[in-house]
Amino acid sequence: MTDDRQSELNQNEEPGFSGSYEAFLEAFSRNREPLYRYVYALVPHQADAEDVFQRCSIILWRKFSTYDPEQGSFLNWACGVAHYEVRNFLRTSKRDRHYFSPDLVEQLATSQQPKTGEQAPRLEALRECLQQLKQSERFLLEQAHYHQQSAKTLADDAGKGIQTIYNQLTIIRRKLFQCVQGKLAATQDVEGGLS
Repeated sequence: MTDDRQSELNQNEEPGFSGSYEAFLEAFSRNREPLYRYVYALVPHQADAEDVFQRCSIILWRKFSTYDPEQGSFLNWACGVAHYEVRNFLRTSKRDRHYFSPDLVEQLATSQQPKTGEQAPRLEALRECLQQLKQSERFLLEQAHYHQQSAKTLADDAGKGIQTIYNQLTIIRRKLFQCVQGKLAATQDVEGGLS
C-alpha cells in the first residue's frame, strides 16, 4: 500500500481509535465468508447479494469506530448492519415481485443470525477433525467444497470414476461427522463433570 493511501485511510479513523484500519481488516477478513452467506440467505439473487454485500462492507468500514467488542462479536454486529442494508435494498426493490416479503426477510434474518456462542465449540471441533484427516482427504474436500469443483472434474483430474469420488467424499464426510460428534460429546462430558 502506498504511503499516500495509508495516510488517507488514517485520516478517516476516528480520534482515539488507533489502529482501526488494521483491526477492521483483521475482523472483516476473518468474518467475510459468514457475513456474505448471511446476506446471500436474505437476498437470493447472487448479483444483488454481491451489491448489497459491497455496500455493507463500505458501511462497516465507515461505522467501525462505533463497534464495541464488549457488546458482542464483530460478526453479530456486522450482520445487524447487513440486516438493515438488506431491508433498505428490498424496500427500494419491492416493485419486483421476485423478492421476499419484509416479514419473510425478518424471519430469515432471525434464523440466519450467527449464533457464535453455540457454534464456537462445533467449529473448533471441526477444525481439529480436519487436521486429523489425511492430506489427500483434505485436498479432496477443499476442491469439492471450497473451490466448488464438480465430482466429474475431480474424477477426471484424479483419473477415477465419478462414483469413486462420491464414495470417497461420503466416507470423508462421515468420518468428519463422527469425529466432531465425538469431540462435542467429550467436551460435554468434561463440562458435565465439572458442574
